[in-house]
Amino acid sequence: MSIGVVLAAGGRGVRMGGAVPKQFLEIDGLPIYIRALRPFLHHPEVAAIRVGMPEEYVTEVRRVLLEQFPGEVFSGRLEVFPGGKRRQDTVEKGIRQLSQAEKISGVLVHDAARPFLSAEVLDRVIRALSQGQAVGVGVPVSDTLWRVSMGPHAPVVREIVSRESMVAAQTPQGAPVALFMSALDRAQREEREFTDEASLFLWAGVPFILVEGSSWNRKITRPEDMNPEDRSDSRHEG
Repeated sequence: MSIGVVLAAGGRGVRMGGAVPKQFLEIDGLPIYIRALRPFLHHPEVAAIRVGMPEEYVTEVRRVLLEQFPGEVFSGRLEVFPGGKRRQDTVEKGIRQLSQAEKISGVLVHDAARPFLSAEVLDRVIRALSQGQAVGVGVPVSDTLWRVSMGPHAPVVREIVSRESMVAAQTPQGAPVALFMSALDRAQREEREFTDEASLFLWAGVPFILVEGSSWNRKITRPEDMNPEDRSDSRHEG
């Protein structure tokens, strides 16, 4: 099976406190988005990768990719494109580009802010996708969950939520091209917005299976998440 990948790196947020979007922050000298990209470049079944970036960074990212991965860029396997206003817009642009390639039979979407995806987790995802199934990645929730509401001065705990059957969502998430395009077309017609691909699949009635991820495959949201040695929960290692 030939897999296409959309690396969603179109965000402009600077909540990490830096002067640039977090996908450009470096871990051990490498930008986060490059670290997120590498597992897909190394996988033999990934035939094409499209990196969605804020428009003002496209030229610079293209230069960096050409410098670091010249063969992949010149062959057309790796390309960068300007993302949209929303994550959903960026993902849709990338998937529609990939759908034009006859050789691509399935598409995965990965957050550029997840730079620690392991080869083992990616293998599991691609095996499921190769069987014609839409797929999501997640890990069982290990922390106690609270339901809260806003009080007069601060959030107030209202209920303890059972963590049984609760899973924390990760990426990559994906589906065969035809299923993905059908769901995207319907969402576009009905002007619906989704925060990830699994939400889109559920809404569109596309059944998808869960592939076990890893706590290592965390999303960078806080400065402490940048530590590549922080494997906080070894029970879910990939």
